[in-house]
Amino acid sequence: MKISREYVRGGKTVAVSAEHLEGDRWRVRVGEQSYEYHAVALGDGGVRLAPVGQEFDRSFVAYGAPAGKEFMVRVNGRTHTLATPANKRGGGGGGSDGTIRAPMTGTVLDVMCKPGDTVAADQALVVLSAMKMEHKLTAGIAGVVLSVAAKKGGTVDQGAALVVVEPKKEAKE
Repeated sequence: MKISREYVRGGKTVAVSAEHLEGDRWRVRVGEQSYEYHAVALGDGGVRLAPVGQEFDRSFVAYGAPAGKEFMVRVNGRTHTLATPANKRGGGGGGSDGTIRAPMTGTVLDVMCKPGDTVAADQALVVLSAMKMEHKLTAGIAGVVLSVAAKKGGTVDQGAALVVVEPKKEAKE
């Protein structure tokens, strides 16, 4: 399994990839730099990473979450915001299928839509509190809200479907 994305960091586009090697070992590439880690998923949505060949006490915990059109990564108490290159399409908290999923376990602070609402691709529909931060989640597509499972004040697990948006139908000419 390999996951690859491009992000803008310091005004330059950087390729980032994570490739599963075997067992709990992963190779992570950020630009030209390559790192190997033992990765263990945590119950709170984080991942404990320990550099291969080093003692486990050199490990650290990382979290990631979509934030509008950007992606936030929190490592060792420091948050990095990564933007999607302008020529790439993307949506925070959702995908092209219009399903907004919880990027990590958290508490729903606000639900700003209801079934039947017409929404824009970049419109915040749910605000989730996780990692002591607020995450505004969007569907990434314009359309009509089909269902809302998120409830204000409720706790959600990582990956839980919060809102489903049906893509906007193109008008026929």
